[in-house]
Amino acid sequence: MVLILEIVVASIAVVLILLSLKTLQAIRHIGVGKSFWMPVAMSGFLFFFGSIVAILFELNFLPTEYTDEVVQVSRLLALCILVGGVYSYSRKVTRNLGERFTIPTTTLKASNADETQTPDVQVPEFAPIQTQERVVRESSRKEPEPRCKNQFGYLRTLPMEASIPDECLSCDKIIECKHSLPKTVQSQAK
Repeated sequence: MVLILEIVVASIAVVLILLSLKTLQAIRHIGVGKSFWMPVAMSGFLFFFGSIVAILFELNFLPTEYTDEVVQVSRLLALCILVGGVYSYSRKVTRNLGERFTIPTTTLKASNADETQTPDVQVPEFAPIQTQERVVRESSRKEPEPRCKNQFGYLRTLPMEASIPDECLSCDKIIECKHSLPKTVQSQAK
């Protein structure tokens, strides 16, 4: 049973080695991803080595002295190299994304009488905010609204068969105008 499992692990390691080497050959000219695929290939070699040693031990071709330790150390090294490769690649991707989406900064000098002692201060143009907050802030910006030719609530009073005026179709408050309550004397007094 152990022999069958070791053969399966060795064949998976060979597939891992072949895939990583083929990928390395394909991305050779790009220069990206080597920090991930090199450790994958190395860990594949170490898994394969450990499986071959275990298979040879099971077939009684190797002495029993240090075989188990060699297999376990090679697999431990393979896992460590694989984890290190994934970690370094994730750091590189995170750093590249951070550089791509950086917030521009402006250098301002403090307006002190003694400018020789005051260092330059980096002040961000925009405070770092979450994407959802940015969308809410941008959508809540008030641009000068064109004056409505009709009063607010005009669409509510419009007959069903009448067409909606063009200036109403381009208005941001078309829904509120259509569903607003007619102004009463009490609401106008407030």
